[in-house]
Amino acid sequence: MHRRMGTKTLSIREETYEMLKGEKREGESFSDVIDRLMRREKINLEEYFGAIKDEDLLRGLEEDSKKIRELSRSRV
Repeated sequence: MHRRMGTKTLSIREETYEMLKGEKREGESFSDVIDRLMRREKINLEEYFGAIKDEDLLRGLEEDSKKIRELSRSRV
């Protein structure tokens, strides 16, 4: 016995479509994306590992972080 899934046609603004399209992961349908977003899926940090690949930016962030730590120690 096969179950037929119902479909609905939705009208959405172009910019909303583009945002939804931008959220799609490989192999996902728009229904999958909407389901995932509606469940407010917890952020998987593994998706962001290696996201910053610019070495100069990474060095700058590291230096800023060190300065912030040093400033916070000097205020104690």
